[in-house]
Amino acid sequence: MHMRFSILKKFLLAFLTLSLLPLFILSFYARETLMEIGENSVTGSKKALLENATSLLEARARGIARQVELFLQVCQEDLNALSLLPFEPDLYLAFSKGHRRRIWIRRGHSDRIEEIRMFIPLYREITYADTEGVERIRILDEQIFPGGRHVTLPFRGSFGRENYFNDAKSLPSGENYVSRLMGRHVRREEQLRGAENVENAVGGEHFQGIIRFAAPVFRKGTFAGVVSLALDHRHLMEYSQHVLPMGDHEVVFPSYNSGNYAFLFDDEGWIITHPKFWDIRGYDRDTGVLIDPLSPAYNETAMKKGSIPFNLFHVPFIHENYRRIASDVLQGISGVTATSSVGAVPRVLAYAPIRFTSGEYKKTGMFGGVTLGARTEAFYASIEHTALSLRKTLLRTLHHFIFIILATALLVSLIAVLLARSFSRPIRLLGQKVKEISAGHFDVSVNIHSGDELESLGRNFQEMGRELEQHRRHLVQSLQDLQLSRKEAVKERDFIRSVFSNVVSGLVVVNRQGIVTAVNQNIERILGLSWEDMEGQPVQNAFLPCPDILKYIRDAVETEETVSRDMELRVDGPRKYIELTVSHLKNAQPPDNRSLLVIIRDITRRKKMEKYLSRSDRLVSLGTLAAGVAHEIRNPLTGISLMLDDLHDRMSGHREDQMLMQKALEEIEKLENIINELLDFASQPKAAFVLSDMNTVIENTVFLINKQCKRQHVLLFRNSAPELPVIRMAPEKMKQALLNILINALNVMPEGGELHIDTFVQENLEMFTGRRGIEVRICDTGPGVSPADMDYIFDPFFTRSPKGSGLGLSITHAIIEEHRGKIVVDSKLGRGACFKIFFPVEE
Repeated sequence: MHMRFSILKKFLLAFLTLSLLPLFILSFYARETLMEIGENSVTGSKKALLENATSLLEARARGIARQVELFLQVCQEDLNALSLLPFEPDLYLAFSKGHRRRIWIRRGHSDRIEEIRMFIPLYREITYADTEGVERIRILDEQIFPGGRHVTLPFRGSFGRENYFNDAKSLPSGENYVSRLMGRHVRREEQLRGAENVENAVGGEHFQGIIRFAAPVFRKGTFAGVVSLALDHRHLMEYSQHVLPMGDHEVVFPSYNSGNYAFLFDDEGWIITHPKFWDIRGYDRDTGVLIDPLSPAYNETAMKKGSIPFNLFHVPFIHENYRRIASDVLQGISGVTATSSVGAVPRVLAYAPIRFTSGEYKKTGMFGGVTLGARTEAFYASIEHTALSLRKTLLRTLHHFIFIILATALLVSLIAVLLARSFSRPIRLLGQKVKEISAGHFDVSVNIHSGDELESLGRNFQEMGRELEQHRRHLVQSLQDLQLSRKEAVKERDFIRSVFSNVVSGLVVVNRQGIVTAVNQNIERILGLSWEDMEGQPVQNAFLPCPDILKYIRDAVETEETVSRDMELRVDGPRKYIELTVSHLKNAQPPDNRSLLVIIRDITRRKKMEKYLSRSDRLVSLGTLAAGVAHEIRNPLTGISLMLDDLHDRMSGHREDQMLMQKALEEIEKLENIINELLDFASQPKAAFVLSDMNTVIENTVFLINKQCKRQHVLLFRNSAPELPVIRMAPEKMKQALLNILINALNVMPEGGELHIDTFVQENLEMFTGRRGIEVRICDTGPGVSPADMDYIFDPFFTRSPKGSGLGLSITHAIIEEHRGKIVVDSKLGRGACFKIFFPVEE
């Protein structure tokens, strides 16, 4: 019969319709859809960049606040150390000379400015006053001055009125008195001395002030006097004078007019460090007392004139948010807000509290706060630049997409013609051979060489003919063998009894009345139930400790069908999995007297291995995908980098534009580093394996993190097994695997904790089929791993850290696998995590 519409034509029509029609529809709607999605992406990216920038600014302010807190703690520790010294001037002088720190300042004149880094005493003055309030020892600027000054009554010193002796004398042992900043207020004209602005005011007057630390001294439980340290204000200026809100570089003196600078203020709202010295708190030179912010003289005119210091609680005429900043800091709150400077420069201001609970600051619990500001226009400029780059990239992507669609349509058409031809010829040939087999010619030859399922189908046709002939002969032989089957029945019965007793699985037979009639001994090993006690018991009593098994037995009785389940066994001890099969013994006579056969097999080891293999397969797939994506991204990323670098060179006359391009190049470099990590993960190079000692590798790895442990107050504990067997390994790769785990442990313990690293010799490891091995155990006291995350922690890109790439543990897993080892994790929330690594030992 002639076919007017052959399979070739049908296949071409269907293939081209199903392939090309969606492509053309997709190309028609591609532009509108991609532009809408792209604009949403740009808007979301701008929002994310803004949130990230403000978070970084706030984090930097908190970092400065933490540095000041530690500095104040060091001053108190110095005071405590001073109180233990004998009352000898030479010892006090040596103490003063032993406490020096470097400062970075400017000197010279406005037309010739020099930057100098020099060491100066940390404390301007060190004193000891006896029980009568007479200063017996006084070290001033590293020189011994004659004593004799009476400080029992309030007195006016070089930096203002003080009463530190009485304030410290009344304190119990172990507590210190700490004053607020004292010093004479420097007016605007005194700092400028004719200069146009503070940036050029080098030869003007500097603010000189101190913070007094004092403590009572006891000898053998008896009050013996008061010691004091006068902290030089210039060292406090070092924490705010040189920082900038954006970038990592520092300056000797910030640009006030740019709005990019930081300052500190105390718990009363007074500024205590600032580029403009006239904003710093101090006593009035005429009255000798601190300027009152509630007086009528404290107003906007005086503030802009530079005749009064700056108090954040009392400057609503400058900006209303300054009061909010000071109030938040006293409540221990950090944040980011908008303000403006006295010169009306709009700023984005991050602030953070400085916690301190001694002396004058005990009432509020705060030393004050730190602010870090950036000019508003500069803060948002980089975000807008990034958004513009995203829009350009989106447009290029749209053009590439349309080109790919058209090229794909042409390629699909060509492939459709080739595939249709490869299908139609073998199908016609198979139709002819089917007719030959139907006619009884079983020995057929089907020559199809397509390399696919059709070729396999042709071979199956040939096999089918031969098997039909074999089945005919087997049927005759089976009739003869049936006569011998009765003789084998007795042997088979005895064999079944032997199998029942010796089979590895647990077997239980339950009759129609629900009584356990037979149990093998493996039930006791798997379920922990006595097989002797179970036999002869009703099934509900025999399986009383295992209600889940009893439920499936009842289901099998009711449905009269075979029930097969894998289930987790809830028994005491380690988690165990079993395979439960409940079936009817269908050869019973009469049929209504059939028994149930319950087969229970311990599949715990298989479940664990399936889980481990599943994770390994997933890592291999993700690694392959990661490598493909990395290769596809690297080429356009290199092109972007080269074009930006060329554009950077062309913009030599535009400094700000060059800085923006440099930042973009740095971000591209970070992306290239991530791509390199992806490629390293996906294609781990083969390393040379040598016999090495694991304890030595661990010692070399721990050496790299000792300093970080001390800095984070993490206690490190080692327990190395003596005479640990050597194994074949690549020491450097093994060090990398261990270091990834140790760094993760330190990252989850920023405030301190414990890190345990132990090694053991294991004589019978089940995962290595009973072979001897070694175990490395790394445990921390961090927050632990969530149960929901346990199955994914070794997956690439899976991380709960905002700074992590999610590749560390994936690389570690790959290295352990390369060494024929196994790695598992035990963790409970709030109790830390423990990584256990096992390696076989070669005999």
